[in-house]
Amino acid sequence: MATLRSTLAPALRASARPRTAPVPSPSSSSSLSLPRRLASSEAKAAQPSTAADVAAARTLDWPSYLALRRSQRLYGLVASVPTTLIGFTAGAGYFATIESDPTNTIMGFEPVIIYGAATLGCVALGWLSGPTIGGALWRLTHRNVAKAMEAKDKDFFRHISRWRADPTRQSAANPSPDYYAEKVGSLRQYRTWLRDQATFRRKAQFGSGDEAVY
Repeated sequence: MATLRSTLAPALRASARPRTAPVPSPSSSSSLSLPRRLASSEAKAAQPSTAADVAAARTLDWPSYLALRRSQRLYGLVASVPTTLIGFTAGAGYFATIESDPTNTIMGFEPVIIYGAATLGCVALGWLSGPTIGGALWRLTHRNVAKAMEAKDKDFFRHISRWRADPTRQSAANPSPDYYAEKVGSLRQYRTWLRDQATFRRKAQFGSGDEAVY
């Protein structure tokens, strides 16, 4: 019996000892942490840049933004003058040199009428390209606020799309007032724009003049 106890005692003591989990090697721990790092980096990269846009928009207050927006629109209007003249000069110079036979018609019209309409088209193209060129010049001269202006533009147009009236309800007696708020260049003009939108909605719903129903 004593011999049996002495033989089983080491085995019982070994089984009674608490088992500890194997310690992972440095290579295995690094291999486990690597996917986590990749996942966290991918999650950060997948986040939208709305926080950056909000931070950029906060660098401009509304009066400063509207003043810059007014100057940007002024750049476009001023640039439309030379582009319109260039369009007229190019169109008139080209179509005036074309020899035409009065007996031959173009789509049923005399060549003079077609060439005149084409010249007017060149004038319109020059006028429409003015704001694009003026806006590009404005961004070149205002690079330090270009990003803040872009973020503030998104915020501004969210306000405009929320408060502007439905243009499908306009009529000859009640036209839609400044749908894109292009004339807004100050807080005072913005408040006027809001009142105009409310007046348009009221007239569209209840009528105006003698036909008004209140």
